[in-house]
Amino acid sequence: MLKLNPAYKGLTLFLISLILSFEYNYYFNFGIFLVMILLMLINKVSIKKIVLAFLPVIFLAVGVFFTGFLHSGESTDVTSLTKIVVVIGDAETGMQLAMRIMAFASIGLFFVFTTDPRLFILSLNQQFKLPRNFAYGILAAYSFIPIVKQEYQNMRFAYRARGVEKNIFMLPMLVTAVRSSESIAMAMESKGFNSRGNRSEYIKLSVSIWDYITLIVATLIVLVGTIIF
Repeated sequence: MLKLNPAYKGLTLFLISLILSFEYNYYFNFGIFLVMILLMLINKVSIKKIVLAFLPVIFLAVGVFFTGFLHSGESTDVTSLTKIVVVIGDAETGMQLAMRIMAFASIGLFFVFTTDPRLFILSLNQQFKLPRNFAYGILAAYSFIPIVKQEYQNMRFAYRARGVEKNIFMLPMLVTAVRSSESIAMAMESKGFNSRGNRSEYIKLSVSIWDYITLIVATLIVLVGTIIF
């Protein structure tokens, strides 16, 4: 999976998710969830990372299950004297909703854990003709994340060294972001960057026969599975 073209991998998972959106069988959705977990382990994603990523997903799925279980049935009175109302729950509806969340979350996390974001954007630009302005803009924004993190740490240490109790981060970080964006813009302009004209690629991504096989086979398996189940 790590050697697949990122854009075609994303397209494959998108088609699988689209097919699953019409499927309400919780056994099948749970099967997709297990397959995605297995693929993560095969691709050497750490168990700790998987567990931490799925903690909020499990919490959400449990909440949705009880919502469907308690509020999807009809209400009836136990006695006419006390007028105690009991909700006849629908466990199947709760399971359908919960397993759909687990299935979709596992697909998304599998893509995130096994795909380099930079290569994904470059693949969208090279294989799916994403406009260069958008592609390089997204890459520039993504490169700001470690810069902002480092600047935040530097400001914390600077405030601590000066004994300042009220830390104001927004204004200094905004100034730093503006300066960095101006530097990147001038660097791109000095290199002759524009949205027109042909440019050479430092990283050239290609599409292999395995990308097409994975796309067709995985989509057909899920499609046949939804029909059978």
